[in-house]
Amino acid sequence: MRSGTWMLGLVAGGLALASSGCVSLDKYTRQKAANRTLTAEKESIGQELFDERHVNDGLRTRVDALDRELAAKNELVANLRGENDLLDELRRDAKGTLEDMANRKFGDINIPKLPAPLDSALKRFAEEHPSEVIYDAAHGTVKWKGDLLFPLGSDEVRASSMESLRGFAEVLKSAAAADFEAIIVGHTDTRPVQRPETKAKHPTNWHLSTHRAIAVGNALQKYGYGAERIGCMGCSEYRPVAENASEAGQSQNRRVEIYLVPTGSIVPPAQRLASVQGRESEPQAASARPKP
Repeated sequence: MRSGTWMLGLVAGGLALASSGCVSLDKYTRQKAANRTLTAEKESIGQELFDERHVNDGLRTRVDALDRELAAKNELVANLRGENDLLDELRRDAKGTLEDMANRKFGDINIPKLPAPLDSALKRFAEEHPSEVIYDAAHGTVKWKGDLLFPLGSDEVRASSMESLRGFAEVLKSAAAADFEAIIVGHTDTRPVQRPETKAKHPTNWHLSTHRAIAVGNALQKYGYGAERIGCMGCSEYRPVAENASEAGQSQNRRVEIYLVPTGSIVPPAQRLASVQGRESEPQAASARPKP
């Protein structure tokens, strides 16, 4: 009986040990699987960290590049501002130079500010004829509106404008203008001369603008202003003061301007030229004499 009991206990103990060994193996297996999972997760996280670091390095590189680009653009802006300031300074200097030149010799032409008596006389004259005349005191210029002076395509001064030309001739003949002469400049719009009867007399706008200047010069002579103090020229359509796209602009461009300049500033007066020519001819006459 004791022998059976011992055997039974031995068997029970073996079963217990076997049962305990199975539990430890299963736990070990699970633990090993968990370790593999953790290792895989660790590797995945490590790869993600590596990728993020790579992305971060790329972003840093991009940021550095953008910083350099921004610095370059800021430098460019600073340079442009400096150039703009320089251009503004040059523009102010140029403006000052031009203003100074208003009272100095320009090329072969003197362009001074008109003396006060002549300036006042021209201002009064323009005030008496406000619908026809514009006086530019800064340039010593009196401008007639071409539509009032001439019919379209014509160089015959309208009778209604002769009175203003007579008044202007009186200013030119006054003591205030004694040291000045008149340069008359005709202008047209861009419309070409087309009518056969007009084209026969004025083939181009060059002819028409010049003929109109001559017509105004003739009118001034009619009222006693000396021909030797008159110069005439035409600028055709090439000196517009307004756009030619509209009738209003064309009307502004059809005009006659008279510039008052010091006598002899463009061409020497006839008497001075004659004296110069006389002096130049004297040595020639002397050399032409036969030797004794």
